[in-house]
Amino acid sequence: MADSKPTGVLRTLRELPSEVVVLLVGIGINRMGSFVPIFLVLFLTREADYPAARAGMALTAFGLGAIPGVLAGGAITDRVGARASIAGSMTVYGLLVAAVPLLAGESMWLLLVVIACAGATGQLYRPAATAMLAELTPADRLVMASAAMRLGLNTGATLGPLLGASLAQVSYTLVFFVNAAAALLVAAAVLWRLPVMPRGMSDGPATGAKGGYLPALRDRRYVLVVAGTFLVAVVEIQYQTVLPLEVAARGHSDYVFTSLVALNALVVILGELPLTRVLQVLPMRLTMALGSLVLCVGVALFGLPAGLWILVVGTLVWTLGEIVSAPPVSAYPALIAPPELRGRYIGLMATSQSIGYAVGPAIGAALFELHDAAVWSMCAALGVGAALCIGIGVREPDKTAADDSDAQEVGRT
Repeated sequence: MADSKPTGVLRTLRELPSEVVVLLVGIGINRMGSFVPIFLVLFLTREADYPAARAGMALTAFGLGAIPGVLAGGAITDRVGARASIAGSMTVYGLLVAAVPLLAGESMWLLLVVIACAGATGQLYRPAATAMLAELTPADRLVMASAAMRLGLNTGATLGPLLGASLAQVSYTLVFFVNAAAALLVAAAVLWRLPVMPRGMSDGPATGAKGGYLPALRDRRYVLVVAGTFLVAVVEIQYQTVLPLEVAARGHSDYVFTSLVALNALVVILGELPLTRVLQVLPMRLTMALGSLVLCVGVALFGLPAGLWILVVGTLVWTLGEIVSAPPVSAYPALIAPPELRGRYIGLMATSQSIGYAVGPAIGAALFELHDAAVWSMCAALGVGAALCIGIGVREPDKTAADDSDAQEVGRT
């Protein structure tokens, strides 16, 4: 399947089809313009005069909406095609986000419904975007293209809050309108530039793909991989939940925590593409399992009783694990899924990660209150479990048809 030589960064980017460039740029623009989770509470409390508890409910509704949004996105992609899914998701999301400041003085329940639907439609595009990337990119370039997609996401995530903060100085309402405009711009670009029917993908109802997610769930080895990515997500989210508590408990300022987060983002942006070029020739089982283990060990290092330096080392180890594992994890579902189930394979993986990010904070905070070392021990244990699940479950894409009867059974379902 793959070229025996690693595909270089510049060569990969230079030889990407123009449609892929549009897709990657669009994803980056959408991520940079996605201010809602960051500024929603501030808008509702400062400009709309909502109590903090109700503002927190709104943010929870947005996060909870994202989980069924990703899950539905996989099935919708298989049914109507990636182009229609991305454009529809971005259009509806943009309109819902624009409606939030207009509804702020209306019924709280109506506002919660709109925000939850915005959370769902804002994530619905993810399986479609990954499926489209897989259809437009040669298989031996997909890991590198996935790293390029993550570069756009991370760059957008880094620049977005700065842009949002500047807009908030003028008006929080402007924040939502610009967020909506970014989503609508991406929808227009998708309809204008992306193909209606990429090779191997139908824009009508998928044939041989009935049964919702059951066909994908029958692939037992893939379910093991999905379980492993869930465990990794539970661990990774602790940098947002428990790390700031740990930093404060050690007597450091908030500046230390924000510097650690910025260090992670900077190393990922600068190092992921070059390192992926070197690692892409290794077996996916190795990079996915070992990278996941290293990520979890890096987070677990935050619990060691040492000085400030251990927080820096933990961040660098966690970041290294993220760089090693994230690109192949992103590419893996599209590479091993039967074509008619590609959206659902991608959606199942993304949903497991979303659920991990949703339940991880509650688990981590509860363990930290019980005993601060317990949460970091959990991270190390989950890392071992994740590596085992992924190591057992992953099958190399070029050997899927010959080596695994589970995949053949799924394809016939």
